Amino acid sequence: MEERRGLIKPFEGAWQEPASIVKNSSGTAGGTIRFLGYDSGGRAINQVDIWLKQEQLPVFIQALVAYPLPLPTDYLQTAEPWENGFCVRIRSHESPKVFVSRLSSAVGRLEQPA
Repeated sequence: MEERRGLIKPFEGAWQEPASIVKNSSGTAGGTIRFLGYDSGGRAINQVDIWLKQEQLPVFIQALVAYPLPLPTDYLQTAEPWENGFCVRIRSHESPKVFVSRLSSAVGRLEQPA
């Protein structure tokens, strides 16, 4: 796969430097999403760094796993404690459209009442 350049997109409405994590104005999920090096099949290395509250983490992870399309075989997820919550990094090699759809679905679950 040829890595051309990183395309950095805002997540939750805030532009960020590639290595930074933010919380949105309500102090909930926020972060940065990147797409690196598209291959001939339209897949890319997708990466998101997202900050979640402690109670949001299990809901978010369950939503990722429950998404109708299975996680790709080339998938890495870490969660580290960070500022009264967790910094979650997800990196996968798949279609950016599928990656963003799965991520949006998981974030949408955070906004639903318990």
